[in-house]
Amino acid sequence: MKYNTNDLSEILDVTTNTIRRFEEKGFLNPERNEQNGYRSFDGGDLEKAIYVGRYRKIGFDHGDIANLFQENLGMGLRRFQVKMRELDEKISDLMATRHMLSDDIILMERGIANKGEIFEKTCRSFYYILYHQNGQINTQGRNGEAYRKFKEECPEIKYIYIFDKENVENENLVYSEGIASNEIFTGLYGVGIEPPIKYYEKRPSLMRFARLPIDMENEKQISRNALKKLIYGDFLEYVRQNSLRITGDMIGIKVGFSSEEDREWQYVLLSLPVEKK
Repeated sequence: MKYNTNDLSEILDVTTNTIRRFEEKGFLNPERNEQNGYRSFDGGDLEKAIYVGRYRKIGFDHGDIANLFQENLGMGLRRFQVKMRELDEKISDLMATRHMLSDDIILMERGIANKGEIFEKTCRSFYYILYHQNGQINTQGRNGEAYRKFKEECPEIKYIYIFDKENVENENLVYSEGIASNEIFTGLYGVGIEPPIKYYEKRPSLMRFARLPIDMENEKQISRNALKKLIYGDFLEYVRQNSLRITGDMIGIKVGFSSEEDREWQYVLLSLPVEKK
């Protein structure tokens, strides 16, 4: 059976310009009527046009498609196998992104519901590396190389604060910043976890969600005493009232940002490891 351009356009549900583009790419080889210039396509052209759309949906570009029409089945198989591996990698990346998004949603929901109240829970274990340590940028040399590698290899990371145990106990407002990933995910993605990457152990902790200024160093926005109270105050009072002992560094997981009361804020899940005296 013979088809004209309009026939193919209707059957394939594409524009006539798309049919002409397929022809320009060499996918279709119509017969041309020398008297009126009309093109006539056969069943083979229709089948190829159908498969052009299918191959484009799979992710092949026009060059790949041209080769698929000219190669033997074995060579086509290899192209499909390569495309399958590429797709598997994309699926893995998308699943990691979805999991990270799901974690963020859960943290945000809990942050809204919690309203800053302290609760007791066992924190997760994770690996982390610092890019800002006690007031100094730490992205040079071996630490910088490990930081960039950790960030590149592990798609599921959180940005964190670390407050050293001694600074918390003495209410010194000194902290470090870095990136962290759950112990499960570092294993799943084969992330190297040798020093200077550090390990944070799972342990019983006091937790609460805190609303903090985005720029915690800007004393024009908040005094250091007010900031220390926001970060340490409720925790240390809870520790004293319940005869607890601080057992390690306090961590803060950055949850999200907001604009409220004409100011910009960040929400942080603070976690202070403790035990009974």
